[in-house]
This record gives sequence, structure tokens and C-alpha cells, in this order.
Amino acid sequence: MEYIERMRLNPEHLITFAAVVCAGGISAAARRLHLTQPALSNQLRQLQDQVGQALYRRVGRGIALTGAGERLLEHAQRLADALAAADAAADALAGAETGLLRVGASQTVGAYLLPAIIAAFREQAPGIEVELESHNSGHVLNRLQDFDVSLVEGPFALPLPADRLAERWGEDEIVAVLRRDTALAQKHSLSARQLAAQALIWRETGSGTREQVEQLFRTAGIQPRLRVELSGVAAVKEAVRQGLGIGFASRLALRYDRGPLVGIPLRPRLQRALTLIRPVQPAPACQRFLDFLRAAMRTPAAKVRVAAIRPLS
Repeated sequence: MEYIERMRLNPEHLITFAAVVCAGGISAAARRLHLTQPALSNQLRQLQDQVGQALYRRVGRGIALTGAGERLLEHAQRLADALAAADAAADALAGAETGLLRVGASQTVGAYLLPAIIAAFREQAPGIEVELESHNSGHVLNRLQDFDVSLVEGPFALPLPADRLAERWGEDEIVAVLRRDTALAQKHSLSARQLAAQALIWRETGSGTREQVEQLFRTAGIQPRLRVELSGVAAVKEAVRQGLGIGFASRLALRYDRGPLVGIPLRPRLQRALTLIRPVQPAPACQRFLDFLRAAMRTPAAKVRVAAIRPLS
């Protein structure tokens, strides 16, 4: 017997066949697929020619499947489902439902603000993975190209790359950190002159907090004492707790502290901007995270716990 090679089935024709069965007839399927009835009927005719058997017969305005049609429908539906799943995956990518975001943040923002915001963001966009790195502001600013989004405190003079933009995101305040059982902790505010004679605990070079406190002393014409230099907010707080001196930190770092530490405003007050640095043209997942960050500043603290930071008006 001579073997006759059959032509491969056209996937588009199979998907059309599944759509006709699902719609219950050719007219309804044509409307759903935005095809003319002759064009759709032509696809079905070509599919039957390739199979070599009738797949259906017309019954009124609908169709009834033959035995061959019943068997082929199972495979056609699988193909249609696979295509729909692929379309959904493509839509998710285009709609920023998946992706990886690298976020660089200064230590205060990274430790005391972003964890709550990222946790809330994951509930809304579980398909987007967020990687957070926390360093001092200078380190983050020197590595902008390593991050999709960067968040730092205070002013900075470093020029931005051509593909990055900076925007003001919120406001924070630097306070003196003291033990509650000290005399100065009873003051409403502290000046550089009041602090000059005290043992001071400093953040490491490159810290935005340190730079602004140093500027406060320079403006007052005072050379402060350097008693201890430590890396990170947590280390400064622990040194103050152990009685080594007075430190400086964001008010954010003390908002949950009910222990022996207290934050006293400086005079004049050291308020500073929180700066968000982003791509000029963010990818979809990045844009969704940026929108969430901005919205977080306008969200009641009960929903996203950022009450210690004032939103911009």
C-alpha cells in the first residue's frame, strides 16, 4: 500500500475549531474572533481537508461534532488553552505583574521605612521580586547603576547619570540620641554649643546624617569632639545605650523605641528631604513600584506604617 504523507495541521485552524465549538456555532465564533463568516468557514474547510474526515455537521444555527471532531477537539482545546496562558504571561510582563527590582537605600530608609512598604507592595504584586540593599548614602549614590530605584536622605552634590532622575519623596529630621536618664535629655531642643562639650558618637564617613550634623557645627563655628565613630544606625543607638555619649540619627530610627533612648530635636532643626532616584524611562515593574512608593506617602499609617515620616504637601 502506497503511503501518502498528510500535511501538518495548521495551529490557527485548530484554535478556530475550538473557538467554534466553544461559541456553539460559526456565526457566534466569527463575532468573537472578529472574522467574517466566509473566512472562518474557509479555515474549518481547510482543517477538514487536512484531517481527511468531516469534523462536524450543521444543526440549525449550531454544529454537532462527528466522532473525529470529538477526538480532535481535545487536542485543539489544549492548544487554545496553551495560547491563552502564553498571552496571559505576556500581558503580565507588559502590565508589570512580574519582574525583579533592585532597590538601594540609605541605612535609615532601608532599616526603618522600606521593610513595611515592601511588605505591603508584595501583597499587591506578588509576582514582582524586590531585592533591597542598605548602605550609607554615599555608597548608594556611587552605585546608582546597580539599582533600579535608589532612596537616600539629605542633599547631595553628586551629578546624576544621564539615564537617572531625582525627585523629592518625603521629609525627615535628624535628632540627637540620648539616654533618658541624662540631664540634656530633659531639654526641648539642643544647640551645637550645648553639644560641643559632650562626648559625641559619629556615623561613618559617607553617612548623610554625619555630613549634615557636621555642617550644623561648622555653621556655629564649633569644632566638635570625636569620641566614637561607628558604622550604621543600630551601632550608634547601642553605643548611646551603653553610655558612651550622644549620637545622631533620623527620628525614624527611634519611632518604636520605648526603652532608655530618646530623640531630642536640634536647634536649628535639621530637617532634610528624602530623595528618590529613578530611571528616566522605568520598566513596567519599576514603574509600578514607583507608583506604590509615591502612594505610600499619602496612605494612612494604619495601611502602610510610615507615620513617622511626613508626606510632601
